[in-house]
Amino acid sequence: MAEDATTLDDIVVTADRKARSVDTTLAPVSIITRQDIEQYQATSLPDVLRRLPGITLSNSGGAGKTTSVFMRGTNSSHVLVLVDGVKVGSATTGSIAFEDLPLDQVERIEVVRGPRSSLYGSEAIGGVIQIFTRKGGNGFQPEVSVSVGSHNTQKANVNLAGGTEATWYNLNAGTEQTDGFNATANNQEPDADGYARDSVALRAGHRFANGTEAEISAVHAAGDSQFDSSFNNETHFTQSVVSGKVTHALSDKVLLKAQLGQARDESDNYLNGQPLTAFRTYNTRRNSAAVQADVGVGENGSATVGLDWQNDQVTSDSVYDRTSRDNTGVFANYQTDFGKNRVDIAARHDDNEQFGGHNTGAVAIGRDLANGMRVTGSYGTAFKAPNFNDLYYPFSGDPTLTPETAQNAELGISGKLAGGKAQWSANVFSNEINNLISYPPPDYQVSQTDKARIQGLELSATTQLAGWEVNGNATLQQPENRSGVDAGKQLIYRPEQHANVDIDRELGKFRVGATVRGESQRYTDSANTESKKLAGYGTLDVRADYRVSKDWTVGAKLGNVLGKDYQTNNGYNQDGVNGLVTVKYAPK
Repeated sequence: MAEDATTLDDIVVTADRKARSVDTTLAPVSIITRQDIEQYQATSLPDVLRRLPGITLSNSGGAGKTTSVFMRGTNSSHVLVLVDGVKVGSATTGSIAFEDLPLDQVERIEVVRGPRSSLYGSEAIGGVIQIFTRKGGNGFQPEVSVSVGSHNTQKANVNLAGGTEATWYNLNAGTEQTDGFNATANNQEPDADGYARDSVALRAGHRFANGTEAEISAVHAAGDSQFDSSFNNETHFTQSVVSGKVTHALSDKVLLKAQLGQARDESDNYLNGQPLTAFRTYNTRRNSAAVQADVGVGENGSATVGLDWQNDQVTSDSVYDRTSRDNTGVFANYQTDFGKNRVDIAARHDDNEQFGGHNTGAVAIGRDLANGMRVTGSYGTAFKAPNFNDLYYPFSGDPTLTPETAQNAELGISGKLAGGKAQWSANVFSNEINNLISYPPPDYQVSQTDKARIQGLELSATTQLAGWEVNGNATLQQPENRSGVDAGKQLIYRPEQHANVDIDRELGKFRVGATVRGESQRYTDSANTESKKLAGYGTLDVRADYRVSKDWTVGAKLGNVLGKDYQTNNGYNQDGVNGLVTVKYAPK
């Protein structure tokens, strides 16, 4: 579904479903590399994603606890997530267990902000996140790391990578466990809520003499997470993704791709160590297939046509009126340059077995200006089919729900300074969403708001100041309900302002850095009741690593050093001052 190019930092494949330079694509894109992950000493996927413009989180009590990712103020289910080109997530909840996907097995993350249904179909209302697992190269490159930290946190990871010019492989295995801390603020169960996970990943491929490339990848993570609830207080989970991909160049103008994949999201619920007698098992499976052709057109044009097929299946001891459905999508994309101008047009038709046909499209225009600047403008439509919980979950589902639809308009300007060492961008967007699905407290019954509007401004910049690498971004947004009794109210769990700044510097064998993060207040009810408001907050993290030798590195990270007491989900604690020390051996 997307050609990988993990070795080239200036190439992005998710925005246009084919390899293009970041300077060429007209979509707002952020890239996180393996080097970034290690430099920031990030501990989880949510820890990485929250640094990016347009993204905020809601976490239910620390490591391994349910984490919702909101992109540009849209619902957490409005983010389409791919792992090595395969769509992942739960077919019941419609969300992705970011907290359970192992960061040690990630080589690169590409984040595209704004609707992408014209290329990917349902769910891409807020944007797309693609996660690439680690990929080997020439020679043998082993790596071992061990970490210990607060709350009796213990982690170990082994990565074996290698290959030749024609063959590559990467095998990764890891384990992690922590005692955690008390997840809930009301001391309903005043005990520590732990988390444990074991994971393994494999990625291997070969390039044949005729130019055909074949690759397989697999990620498997399993463990258990404890939390506070009178109904169930422990979940055993499994997350797995497998795929096979073939790419063949018919000529220097035509590239063919085909991929098969399957993603599983499985969970079993327990109370005080005993399996529940009802509402225990929720297993979902997503089978997918895709074929795509990239064709060069003339000197400066390129076209892409393709077909996607997806089947969602649910197995549960809860009663769902429907447990399977198919979706088939066909899409086309055309891009061309003429002079200093770029044009990108995309269209897609999805045929959903349950909801019928949906058409989506997008058009983007860009123009290069003097001094390395560029202006862009775009308009795109998107949709999302209700998930199985929306429709059929006992006591809260509504089988009369209709698909959500969205229309997004956007203007952007970006530039480079000092030979590309300094970059900046600004994007203004307005996203109109119809039939927005939500679960407002206190009864959490599914609701379909007639209309919501999210307007915003994203700012980002990276530069070097007095020897320091500085990366900063800020998002100002108005995620607003536009109809009914709550018209004009802020959508729940969406702050109106958030900002991040990372600063890092090398000092001989040392590297030091810090992260400052701040978010404004958020509401936990659709009526924006003052007593239901979560206060804004700011946190500071610091980090340092030391190269003991060419093969050994020791790193230390101290999180929330000011001991800020805050919540991102009503009633759930966030960690206070916390630390982690990591020793890594990677022979050169």
